[in-house]
Amino acid sequence: MTAPSILSVEVTPSLGSEVRRIRAYLRKEWLLQLSYGFPLLSATFGVFTTLATYFFIDRLFGRQLTPELAPFAAPYFAYAVVGNAFLAYVGTAIGGLSRRVGVEQSLGTLEVLLATPTRLWVLILAIAVWNTIYASAEVVLFFLVGGVGFGVDWGRINWSALGPVLGLVVVVFNSLGLAEAGCLILFKRGVVGAWALNGMCALLGGVFFPVAVLPDWVQWVAELNPITHAVRSLQLAIFQGVPLRGLGKELAALTLFAVLLVPLSLGTWRWAFRRARLDGSLSLH
Repeated sequence: MTAPSILSVEVTPSLGSEVRRIRAYLRKEWLLQLSYGFPLLSATFGVFTTLATYFFIDRLFGRQLTPELAPFAAPYFAYAVVGNAFLAYVGTAIGGLSRRVGVEQSLGTLEVLLATPTRLWVLILAIAVWNTIYASAEVVLFFLVGGVGFGVDWGRINWSALGPVLGLVVVVFNSLGLAEAGCLILFKRGVVGAWALNGMCALLGGVFFPVAVLPDWVQWVAELNPITHAVRSLQLAIFQGVPLRGLGKELAALTLFAVLLVPLSLGTWRWAFRRARLDGSLSLH
């Protein structure tokens, strides 16, 4: 009977040690944010100026409830608050993951980190968790400024429907971000592509205005965009208080996107990581 290998115990860390690594990564990111100085003040100012722009656009057109906004029972400004808050999730998930990987890669810490017993999925999960926390804080800021500063009424939110929608949003758009980060590792370019992708998806996804204002053929294309279903379900759950069963079509679409994108993004990341290790490009000098 052979004795258990000490090496195998060290190579396969326990779940508790993996959780501690994730916590350590989150603590590192939190300390980095604090070191920049006045992050909350600058973020609040940015949210306020963004919402002020839409507030005065809404006033310019007389705060009319147009036929396109009628299904959501919300004036344009309130609709824009939710759209821009949701865009924080999209931007952080798609562009934030690649930016974080790019920073680690340029500093040479990505290769060092992955040379430790830290497994690849732990690093991915830690970055995704931090991005979700950061984006959630920005969303809360949008809602606070919109409600306190501009008087938007949040009293009809259906929280039981909002939770599952946000869960699917996190999975779908972090999957897109992971695939984009894999392309960054392979081609050393990605942030510009993420910016263009964010802008195009937001334009066609009902972030700034309802999809119903677009030409018919563009609306058909928009239905292939996960942002369209995410924004529509969020607007209905927030302003109409639609229950979960009333969002069946949108949830089914988001679930389908999740089923397709999760394995695709993981495969892209693993392939990119394997290629980068073979050609020695995990670090940029």
